[in-house]
Parts: sequence; structure tokens; C-alpha cells
Amino acid sequence: LPVLLLGETGVGKELFARHLHRNSNRAKQAMVYINCAALPESLAESELFGHCKGAFSGAHSERAGRFEAADNGTLFLDEVGELPLAVQAKLLRVLQNGEIQRLGSDKTRQVNVRLVAATNRDLKQQVKNGEFRADLYHRLSVYPLPIPPLRERPEDIPLLAGHFLELNRSRLGLRALRLSMDAELALMSYSWPGNVRELEHVISRAAIKALSQGASRADIVTLEATLLDIDSVPATLTHQEQHDTAAFNGIALKPAVNQLQRQMIQQALAQHDGSWSLAARQLEVDPSNLHKLAQRLGLK
Repeated sequence: LPVLLLGETGVGKELFARHLHRNSNRAKQAMVYINCAALPESLAESELFGHCKGAFSGAHSERAGRFEAADNGTLFLDEVGELPLAVQAKLLRVLQNGEIQRLGSDKTRQVNVRLVAATNRDLKQQVKNGEFRADLYHRLSVYPLPIPPLRERPEDIPLLAGHFLELNRSRLGLRALRLSMDAELALMSYSWPGNVRELEHVISRAAIKALSQGASRADIVTLEATLLDIDSVPATLTHQEQHDTAAFNGIALKPAVNQLQRQMIQQALAQHDGSWSLAARQLEVDPSNLHKLAQRLGLK
């Protein structure tokens, strides 16, 4: 089935698309990537469907398009909401009958392509505004998959941070690279408008700053909160904040996060007489995600 990945910029839609391809029956075939936002309207049709020699100025030879390159595999259309309306109509024909026609040719070719599309736009609103074809939207969104932003899945932050620390340790040739407790707390308290991509850049930038300030590659390099350069870094903890964080001293990051989440959920439920929907509204999370998180934390 065609899959439509929905989510903010930087949540990992391309990574999710590659995961879908690797776990499909088409894994041994190619996965072809197209950034629809970078396709000039004049060349979009040629890029997608190919062209014949002499089809337009500069077409000196026959060329296959991305659909043919992805035959029996997966075609990933990133930023699909940016496609010009004229190209959307021709894409719809391929989805309906699996036929493509190279630019400048009368011959049709059959292709067998699994389509995965992604967008950070509200396609339903674009349909209402006349900026996206309703029939194409329904063809693409046979199986829509919303990917939540990083701020709604804080339990992922320690795992992702550890992954990016190891990538930078290897890339920079360091003996070891870790976060200080203040840096860990700063990561957990930040809202991450740029999502996973921003987290990766923050850690990469902090590692380079640490080296530029004299850290040795042979040492265990610790990234302090001030190196992260994000808004959540506290200047000095107040007496109350020191008291609140004392309970987490000596605890690894993941158990501390679980403990904090458990306390916040219990407090929200107590304030709303056990109402999960009102607690979810207070915590600014989706109710279904709150139920899943509570189940994972052993509260249900």
C-alpha cells in the first residue's frame, strides 16, 4: 500500500521510509529518493518519468526516470506537498494504472513501484485551498503514519543522544565522549523545535567546541550544558531546584526520566480526579500516547 509519512521537519521521516523498505518484500531492490521541493517545475516530469532524445532543448539522449529506476522497488517522494499541480495529475495516472510515459514518447511502460511519500505540510488544508489534488491525496494516504515530534517522546532523547555521542566520538577520534548531568537535564528540558535533526546538530557542535577549547582526544571528554547553546540551559539552580533534583543524584539518565514522567502523570491525574483526557491536556500530550507511556511506566 502507498504510505504517507506525516510529521514536522527533522522527526526522521526519511529514516522511517528506509526502515519500511528494508522490512518489505522489495528490500533487495532499489529505494529511489526524490526531494520534490528541489524539482524545478520545467524538469519535474522528465525526472519522474524520463524523456526521449530531442524531447526538449538539451535532451541529447534517451533517459529513464525515477519511476523506472525504482521498478520492483520503492520510490520515496519527500516533501510531496511541494509538487506542482501539473505534475500531480501525471503522478495520479501512474498510481491508478502503473503506467508511465516518457516525455516526448507515445509509448507507455508498465512499472511496479511501492510509493512512500512524506510531508511536513497539512495536505488536507492544501486540498481545501486548491493547492493539492484531492484525488492524489487520497491515493497517497492509503496508510497515513503520523510521526510524533521529539518533545512528545522524551524517552527517546537519551537513546538518540547516546547514538549521536558515539557517532561524534568515532568521527573525531576521541577516547570517550559523554554528557555532564547538567547537560543531560538541559537536553530533557528543551522543546526541540528542530526535532531529531536539531539534537544531532547540537551534540556535534558541542563536541567540536569542546575540542576547540583544549580537550584532548586521549581524555574522556565531557560536554557541559554551556556547550550545548540551547535555551533550556539554566544559569544557576535555585535552592528549590537543587532540592527537586537531589532525588535524581546518582541515577542514570533513563531511570531518572522514567521517575520524573511517572511523578508528573500521577500529579496530573490527582489534580483531575483520575481523568486521563484532562491529564493529557495539562501535560500537552496526545491521550493515546499518554496511555501508552503510562502502561510502559507501570501505571496501568
